[in-house]
Amino acid sequence: MKIGIVKELKPGEGRVGCTPENAKILKDQGHEVYVEHNAGIGSGFTNEAYENAGATMVSHEKCWEADLIIKVKEPHESEFQYFKKGQVIWGFQHLASSKKTVETMQQAGVTAIGGETIEQDGKAILLEPMSAIAGRRSMLMGAYYLEAQHQGEGILISGIDAISGIPSGKVVIFGGGSAGVNAATIALGLQAEVVIIELKDERIAWLETHFKNDNVTVVKSNEANLAREIKTADVFISTILIPGSKPPKLVTRDMVRSMKKGSVLVDIAIDQGGTVEGIRPTTISDPIYVEDGVIHYAVPNQPGAVPRTSTMVLAAGNIDFLSEISNKGIERAIQDNPVLASGVNIYQGHITNQGLAQSHDMPYEKLADLI
Repeated sequence: MKIGIVKELKPGEGRVGCTPENAKILKDQGHEVYVEHNAGIGSGFTNEAYENAGATMVSHEKCWEADLIIKVKEPHESEFQYFKKGQVIWGFQHLASSKKTVETMQQAGVTAIGGETIEQDGKAILLEPMSAIAGRRSMLMGAYYLEAQHQGEGILISGIDAISGIPSGKVVIFGGGSAGVNAATIALGLQAEVVIIELKDERIAWLETHFKNDNVTVVKSNEANLAREIKTADVFISTILIPGSKPPKLVTRDMVRSMKKGSVLVDIAIDQGGTVEGIRPTTISDPIYVEDGVIHYAVPNQPGAVPRTSTMVLAAGNIDFLSEISNKGIERAIQDNPVLASGVNIYQGHITNQGLAQSHDMPYEKLADLI
């Protein structure tokens, strides 16, 4: 199979879908591996490293001629021209946020596999480590943008209680999944007061046990509790994500207006459209804007700001799936591996993820009926 490892076009994105080590694995399995010039530079992998692995360095256009395209993020609009029937596109697609991308993929007859929807035993095994990175980084960014030069409150999130009795700041985390737990972990390391708002009773019990010796309060997720807690937050981090679907706008503009002036709001789910009413995406190079006196941080590809770490984690998780697709072909690979099948958002132009279809009010077809 012809495999193309493409350089990402999303602003600030330094990750690459395959390390030289993984490129060598695919090459040794008998495949033609093409890598776009400088695709790995942002993650610290040189062109020479890929060439030493047996890959051929090519242009962006030439790379897209491959049968299997390995990406990190969704295709850029300028890349739609390269779609072709039967092509498999691998990456974190987040197609619920772009109906135009879905329609173009349908017209071309491509198969789109979204790493964010691959599930095993109820866990999003490829998304979870990226969510962990985003959660940890969200807290670091929240603390940073509280500083006065960013129009923040001008507070140190840790306070300085031990010396002069100045208390720590308050971090409110909406959602107690992987991103939320990791955000809380960093917040605690910064000596902040932490509140986690979680819906599921069994998860609440787990969080209370996990953080039982820490300065963490876990509250039941409902509109009243959310509205109450967000008013007193110095940093508010929304981590609510429904893989494959647009998340509901649970955080209203009135809630945002009720926040303290100079507080920081981070929406990790902005990839899928965000959970905050009216929020708009930003970029790694231009990550914030101020609205209603609140600093909005809405970067869709936060792990891309730490590409070396993110790429190595990502590559460790995706190589077995990429090998299966390359060695067996997409149809047989899907039939043999239900975990891989769970990641198929579009199969040869047909929408096979129910959440995606519902997000755009488009027809849904069962994958099993198409293969």
